[in-house]
Amino acid sequence: MDAAVIRRYLQPSPTLRWHPWAPLVAALLLLAFVFYLGASWGFNASSRMFGSGVVEANASDVFFRHDLEEKRPAEALRREAGKLDAAVERYARLATKPRGPFEKFRNALESRVFLRGMWPLESHDYAVKLAELRLSEYSATNPRWRATASWCDELHRYARGEHDLLADYTPVAEAYSRVLGRTVRAEELAPAVPGGKCAF
Repeated sequence: MDAAVIRRYLQPSPTLRWHPWAPLVAALLLLAFVFYLGASWGFNASSRMFGSGVVEANASDVFFRHDLEEKRPAEALRREAGKLDAAVERYARLATKPRGPFEKFRNALESRVFLRGMWPLESHDYAVKLAELRLSEYSATNPRWRATASWCDELHRYARGEHDLLADYTPVAEAYSRVLGRTVRAEELAPAVPGGKCAF
């Protein structure tokens, strides 16, 4: 092919003109493509990392739970109960917080899009079930909870001074009282340490 023909093809046409909006449209399309590419890459990377992280975290959770049950059984039982406490306290905090229409709409949209319509801790019934499970399985009413009486002895190597367990569990008991609509005392939730205090 002749070089002159190639040069003629590469030169802009004297009759072809760009529309005034063409650069803006091209820039927006480029921006949309870059955004899509970045979001797609980020989502895929997050899925891969989260997937592997969840598998490792679940395995580690089982390992450390068995290790803790063997070495410090009172603390293992207290930690299990603590997970229920955290969920009930969160619900009690959310229930007393006034919400505007935007926040309600956002929560409903996020629930529908990301959780397929499930938003368990927005449900009062679910929080009540968690609270009742805690009080039946992880409290002074259950004979198994007596194992937490040795909690102070297990912490003796790490802690110093005096520790008031009943003071720690007073706000937790208030959250349970709000969720259940009846009075729950700190003595029902705290480890079964005689006197409710540890002296190290």
